Amino acid sequence: MRRVVEGRNLVSFVVSAALSLYLFRGWPFPAENNLLQMVLLRKSQLFYGIKYAFVAMLFTTPYIALSILFSFAYIFVMRREERVGARRLAPYVPPASRIDLYLVIGELHHPKRPQPAATPQWLMVPERGLFTGIAIFGAVGSGKSSGCMYRFAEQVLAYQAENAERVLEVKGDFCQKVRGILEKYGRRDDYVEISLASPYRYNPAQ
Repeated sequence: MRRVVEGRNLVSFVVSAALSLYLFRGWPFPAENNLLQMVLLRKSQLFYGIKYAFVAMLFTTPYIALSILFSFAYIFVMRREERVGARRLAPYVPPASRIDLYLVIGELHHPKRPQPAATPQWLMVPERGLFTGIAIFGAVGSGKSSGCMYRFAEQVLAYQAENAERVLEVKGDFCQKVRGILEKYGRRDDYVEISLASPYRYNPAQ
């Protein structure tokens, strides 16, 4: 039943096509009706309009009716089953309490439809994936830094903060956020900044 409801568009088309052919052969247009014959004699265009509309409805009405029927089945049967069988998302583990190093970038739900999955999971990048590059795309002001970079940096910097090595990062105001994260987890002395006002400087011309 689940597969039938999920493929309701194809099932509706196949069943309605067979039913429409049966109706087309079993209940043909009553062209011999006296009233319709009179319409044919006086208004032939109206007669053929009625005829073509009758034939069109033979092929469209079953499809519409089946689509509505399967839609109701999906709403009141499938959704109820999904709600009953749905599981809660696993608790979020704070970065400072994690045993393994990984990066949580969001939630993982249904891969094909914009709806929650029966077994939602965290979308994570394992430690090995953190050695590769991560690209964040978006327009100016879309939240690349506040929604991604700051959140990701906090997860990485908070992991085993008492045993972590020094961190060096400068990118506009990003370094200020990194310093705040380090101070939050007791790593203020691990902040190293390269600038003209800092004891650490770099001359790219040399």
